[in-house]
Amino acid sequence: MKSADYRNAPMEKMSWNVFIGVVLGQIVSSYTLGIVGVALDRVPSSMTLSSTWLGLLGAGSLIGLFGSLLVGRLADRYGRRKFFMADMLALTLLSVLQLFTTNLATLLVIRIALGMAIAVEYTVGTALLMEWVPAKRYFRYQTYLLAYWAIGYFAAYLVGTFTTGFGDRTWQVILASSAIVSALAGLQRLVVRQPESPRWLASKGRIIEAINLVHRYVGEDYTVHPAPQVEVKKGAWRMLFSKKYRRRTLVGGLFYACQTFPFFGISIFLPILMENMNVTTPLVTQLLYYALMIAGVLVGIVLSNRLPRRYFLIGTFLASAAFLLVLSIWHQAPLALTLILFSLFSLTISAALVMDYAYPNELFDASIRTSGVGMCIAISRIGAVAGTFMLPIISNAWGSQAIFIICGTVLLIGGIICYQWAPETSLRFAKHNRSTINEPSGSRVTSSRYSDSTID
Repeated sequence: MKSADYRNAPMEKMSWNVFIGVVLGQIVSSYTLGIVGVALDRVPSSMTLSSTWLGLLGAGSLIGLFGSLLVGRLADRYGRRKFFMADMLALTLLSVLQLFTTNLATLLVIRIALGMAIAVEYTVGTALLMEWVPAKRYFRYQTYLLAYWAIGYFAAYLVGTFTTGFGDRTWQVILASSAIVSALAGLQRLVVRQPESPRWLASKGRIIEAINLVHRYVGEDYTVHPAPQVEVKKGAWRMLFSKKYRRRTLVGGLFYACQTFPFFGISIFLPILMENMNVTTPLVTQLLYYALMIAGVLVGIVLSNRLPRRYFLIGTFLASAAFLLVLSIWHQAPLALTLILFSLFSLTISAALVMDYAYPNELFDASIRTSGVGMCIAISRIGAVAGTFMLPIISNAWGSQAIFIICGTVLLIGGIICYQWAPETSLRFAKHNRSTINEPSGSRVTSSRYSDSTID
């Protein structure tokens, strides 16, 4: 009797260990990204910090996330585990270094390096999770990650807002506080050693090693049934833009970029935006914004598990665009209405984020997954960096109305891209959806052809 694939097994102890490790990595990543905005808001007036430098430092870690291109390629070649184990040490050391410099250029280099380390969590962590958790639970657990990511972002805001007592060095202490979070996550990875991906081992022809790993952690009733091999003759990066993968690569990157442009630009520099909006209670408003971010992710988890991926993407893009564009047109609306619309934007854009990890991972098979996800993340960083760098400059020159117009337009473009080209990757809905992934010949196929990468 043929053994069942290990991804059809119940959630085992090792699967939970991997999930916890990835969750902690997401909290560290969002904390490290989110802490910069509130820290820079506490820079002493004696330091001259222009809007250009403010934008550069805010975008520094997001620039570093372009390293996902290299990380993804290396992880597809050498495996997930090595990078996953070493990453938290790098994040801890780099975070501590922020205590010892006030030189803006040096600090920018450190922030970029932190972004490169975070790229490991976004590419390797999510791929490792996909390749260890049961297939039927994968999408749900990938969306759960965003809830924890939002918690880390909110925690960064709280720590940054209420940290005092260090004089002119308070902003540096706030930045370096991410070392505490990453050290705790690193300790978990040392105590509970994370295994290699059986799926990756099998894709490299190390099938006996993969089967032994499955028998050890899942049980002898299960084995590895690898997806059909993809021979990458041209190199992983070029393969991603071949006829087979091009549509998936571009859609995965562009929808992500259109989300991250407004999200990071607004959330990182929320204090500046609140000042330009003439909000009388900025602290309360900011707390509400971040609380709704968490609520939005939870709403997104529920809806994304019940709706087709494609329709969920289109709906969240258009709704969040509408709220910002109304704000831009009706800029003299009563303050209460402005805050309601802004809160609805926070709720909707946060709900949309649940697709950021799950959807790109569903678009690629195991042999090229981390390269594919890495490319999607790299493309998305164009949006994230542009939004974060431009917001302080735009805000200083033209105010909040211009920010809402630009961000709303980018979201509208994202909705159009998803309507035109986003494939349905859910097995449950793909057969009823006429937008499916095209084969090189141009024939339409359902996502069932991609059983390793398209999971409900």
